[in-house]
Amino acid sequence: MPLISTGAGGGSDFEPVPAGTHMARCVSVVDFGFQETQHGPKPKVYLGFEIAGVRVEWEKDGKRHEGPALIGSTYNNSIHPKSVLGQHLVNWRGREFTDAERDGFDLFTIVGVPCMISVTHNVKAGKTYANVSGIMGAPPGVKVPKAEGDLLRYSASAPETLGDFDKLPAWMQKKCNASAPAPSAAPPQVPPPGHSPGPDDFDDDIPF
Repeated sequence: MPLISTGAGGGSDFEPVPAGTHMARCVSVVDFGFQETQHGPKPKVYLGFEIAGVRVEWEKDGKRHEGPALIGSTYNNSIHPKSVLGQHLVNWRGREFTDAERDGFDLFTIVGVPCMISVTHNVKAGKTYANVSGIMGAPPGVKVPKAEGDLLRYSASAPETLGDFDKLPAWMQKKCNASAPAPSAAPPQVPPPGHSPGPDDFDDDIPF
């Protein structure tokens, strides 16, 4: 089952990813379900990226490990033209979504796709946080290394992805388990019956 985004309107001990532009690869899409916000329950989704050019070290089970840096961002699960997720995906794919695509776009299709991300820093309570402020397509001819870690797809509504739940970090598992019931007026999170992309919906130069 896909993870659908429609057109309707954690802590770490690692050093923050350096500010600037980095070649990256999307390695995770995690559906947090409806999360309580100051404006009521909103559907949230997390996109995670692996940056092979930034290396980090950590200790686990008494052993030192080394690998690519990870960074991610949580979005409202909407590809409305004014949504942050929608704008980031349009910049990434280099083309606007068609009306048919906005009816129901499968976010799982971006897992494993290379890109270029912009990272900015902000300081809160004396601690520096790195944020994904923009996503663009990888420049033509630039090879982005294959993912070194697992490619993860998770949504409680997609049975075939449930096996990835145990691979998620504890804070993500907690977030998923804390999802709120969908409000009765929430937009549908499934594609319209009988929908299938038409021949003009895709282009070989579009990554997803």
